[in-house]
Amino acid sequence: RQEESNTKDGDKKWPWPLELAFFRALVRWPPVGKTKVIIHGKQRGRNEMIAEYIRETTGYIRDRKQVSSHIQVLRPYFK
Repeated sequence: RQEESNTKDGDKKWPWPLELAFFRALVRWPPVGKTKVIIHGKQRGRNEMIAEYIRETTGYIRDRKQVSSHIQVLRPYFK
């Protein structure tokens, strides 16, 4: 369990190491629309690649839908 907490229930959904990996992945893979890339013999979209990068660098598991949701939550702050 993480020591740092700023949410009502005491858990951070995206703790700092996860956020850092997330933003690094956003820079590494800019938006490409519906373009898919074949990695390990499987077609993967941008959010899947971001989720895989987060898992490899931090050990935290986030799926493509969680990545998509996090992008949608943060999008208004970058417009």
